[in-house]
Amino acid sequence: MLKKVWVMVRTEIRMVFKSRQVKSIPVMVIIFSVMFSVFMAWFTIAMPALPDPFFYRLMMASTMGLVVVMMPVILPVMIAADSIVGEKERRTLVPLLSTPLTDSELLLGKCLTAIVPGLVVAYANFILALGIMNGMFLFMAPFLLWIWPTLLDVVQALIMPPLFSALAVGFTVIISGRVSTVYEAYQISTLIVLPAMLIPYIGLLQGSGFDWLILSLVAVILGIADYAVFRLSLNLFSRDRLISRL
Repeated sequence: MLKKVWVMVRTEIRMVFKSRQVKSIPVMVIIFSVMFSVFMAWFTIAMPALPDPFFYRLMMASTMGLVVVMMPVILPVMIAADSIVGEKERRTLVPLLSTPLTDSELLLGKCLTAIVPGLVVAYANFILALGIMNGMFLFMAPFLLWIWPTLLDVVQALIMPPLFSALAVGFTVIISGRVSTVYEAYQISTLIVLPAMLIPYIGLLQGSGFDWLILSLVAVILGIADYAVFRLSLNLFSRDRLISRL
């Protein structure tokens, strides 16, 4: 099963990145990441004294939200919005539905096509932000070295992008199968991304004794929601209905 799915994913990703609009998103995200990381590092160094822990966690939670969670999720949502309705517009849906893949393999392939590029961007963003900030600290203010990220930040940056991307992509694939244009699917799906702004602020709870507990609960809830949304999309998926609406 997985071998056939990965063959589909590789083919779909090559097709998706022929679009200039899709190609531009990782570039924009990386440029913003560099600019924002430089600003945050400079702002920290320019402080007359060591930053207040709460205030600094607030700043870095915002950074995590923008750079690691929010911005990378834009790419999977855009790709997922194109997953079914885009195939309709390009008149390639019938050949796709005629493949020997099962419904679950087809949907999984579509979801992974959207999720994998987003994770590459998300993890590259985090490594880039980490390197820029601590590189500047090393040469300009060594006493600030590794003030960020904390262990909680690292774990959060590793597990939250795939969990939230899977949820956003699952909903977006469902929407893509029920609208008429890619633009419509993308517009509706962006509303799903908004709750991602809240997730990084778990970092504000560091030192409270509840930080790891809440992070674990959020991760478990997102994992259950991911599975539920995938099962829902599988139950709603109908090849005959999609073909009849062409």
